[in-house]
Amino acid sequence: MKRHLLKLIIILTLIVSCKEKETKKMELTEPKPTTELKSKTEIKIENKDDSQKNIINDTLHSNSSLEIVKLDTDLIEKLFKNLKSNFEIDFKLSHLDNALNGINLSELKNGKVFEKEMLFEDFECKCFDKITVSYSEKRYLLDIYEEFYEEELDWCPESSYRYSFMIINDNISDLKLDYMAG
Repeated sequence: MKRHLLKLIIILTLIVSCKEKETKKMELTEPKPTTELKSKTEIKIENKDDSQKNIINDTLHSNSSLEIVKLDTDLIEKLFKNLKSNFEIDFKLSHLDNALNGINLSELKNGKVFEKEMLFEDFECKCFDKITVSYSEKRYLLDIYEEFYEEELDWCPESSYRYSFMIINDNISDLKLDYMAG
């Protein structure tokens, strides 16, 4: 009986100590907020003359993680204009703005995916469309899933598009159609 009790105590001690180590590892691997880096950078910029400030600002803007914090209406309009001038699209600026406005770019870079379901059609139907934005390999990914209502068939054929782009100097850059299906 004493042997079983001793074994049980040893096992419980090992489990508790392993849990403590896991907790410490998790605390150590949590990323530091980017706001600390931004404020330190801003202080360095303030101490430079005007020509040095421009060089530093240009360098900072080439790194998209410090460039913009959230997608705003201005950037979404630029994205829409680029999409409309380069590709045939079946959604409006209001759809894109509704899906993307206010999305935190650092959350995207940390793996979060934002998705919004809506109707691109101007009438009520059961064909729902979807806009999804994510981030992978230094590029933002914009997925468009469309269902078109076919009245004669009372059916919604579908198509999907994936666009990718970069954000550099508060502008949409290198917009590409990665794939199209449907």
